[in-house]
Amino acid sequence: METQANEQELRPEARPAVRSVTRVLLLMSDTGGGHRSVSEALAEGLRALYGAAVEPRIVDAFIQYAPFPLNRSPALYPYMVKPALVPFYARAWHFANHPRRARQLVYLFWPWVRQRIARLFAENPADVIVSVHPLFNDVTLRYWMKAPRRVPFVIVICDIGSIHALWCANADLVIAPHEGARHRAIACGVPPERVVVTGFPIRLRFREVRRQPPAFWRAQLGWRPDLPTVLVMGGGEGMGKVFENARAVAEAGLPLQLAVVAGRNERLRRRLEAVDWPVPAYIYGFVRTIPEMMAAADVIVTKAGPNTIAEALAVGRPMILTHYLPGQEEGNVDYVVQGGAGVYAPEPEQVKEAIREWLSRPEVLASFAQRAAAMGYPDAALDAARWIWEIAQRGAS
Repeated sequence: METQANEQELRPEARPAVRSVTRVLLLMSDTGGGHRSVSEALAEGLRALYGAAVEPRIVDAFIQYAPFPLNRSPALYPYMVKPALVPFYARAWHFANHPRRARQLVYLFWPWVRQRIARLFAENPADVIVSVHPLFNDVTLRYWMKAPRRVPFVIVICDIGSIHALWCANADLVIAPHEGARHRAIACGVPPERVVVTGFPIRLRFREVRRQPPAFWRAQLGWRPDLPTVLVMGGGEGMGKVFENARAVAEAGLPLQLAVVAGRNERLRRRLEAVDWPVPAYIYGFVRTIPEMMAAADVIVTKAGPNTIAEALAVGRPMILTHYLPGQEEGNVDYVVQGGAGVYAPEPEQVKEAIREWLSRPEVLASFAQRAAAMGYPDAALDAARWIWEIAQRGAS
């Protein structure tokens, strides 16, 4: 009851009276594709609700303001998560995953980044600051503690199952993807009245594509409308055993069609295009039609990235999760499997067996799809945008 009372006290009005333009600064970095996607989803939600009255600005704080070598982090990230370095990445993630230790590590960097942080906020005046990257949270709060005029600060947690302590800073508002993440933030010391649940913000297109059946989107994409469809992905970088998993699906011995997204991995795309597939197969590089593809598919085979999971749940599509980044994505697998929205199949042969069972037993597939839809938050970007707007207006009053 206390939580409901606190959330009722904070609940924003639909369109409060405000000044002409509210400036929203969205801090992100391209260390992984998810942070930019969430920033763009929030900007889209803000514009959809408030039009010309809001001015969202997305800033990659690492590239544009961090000192060397931090400003190279986006370029280095794909190498940091390669198999040879993943164990070291995972150890660093776990080591810092404690509230006190996380803050101590950030404060060690404070003298080094202080002037850059000051320039960031001087060059990007805002009525509310929104962080969608865990490394920007404590340094932002530290800067505004001593500033003459404090700008409201909102954190949007961009993980699903494994919520790192760096997300759980004592901002004016912490926006969580689900109740489990909310409890984690509170356990890390964030006051309960400052944590709300909206879901994981995703593009509004994922909300819209649910209005048409899969056969409609298959026809729009040039796929066969009458065949069960499996979508195989590996994130924006085409990571993991995408080729092997696609081959396993194609060789399941079932009447189906296959769509494979290689992302920015051009070598993978060329390798896929060279195959003489035994089933209808559609091969793509980096595309902007993922909402339509997910809506057209019956099953999604993918790595356990938080954005892909949130998108699939919003469309109500069950997942076969094939791999995860240790530490950062471990909990994502548990979140999906325990929720009944998918299974974990790290080997191509296991992917093949799951596809056989799901597509040969429609009632099983339908049950997974129903649970996936029940876990989805298709309105998350709009709901988060309302909270951000409310915090900005409260700061201006």
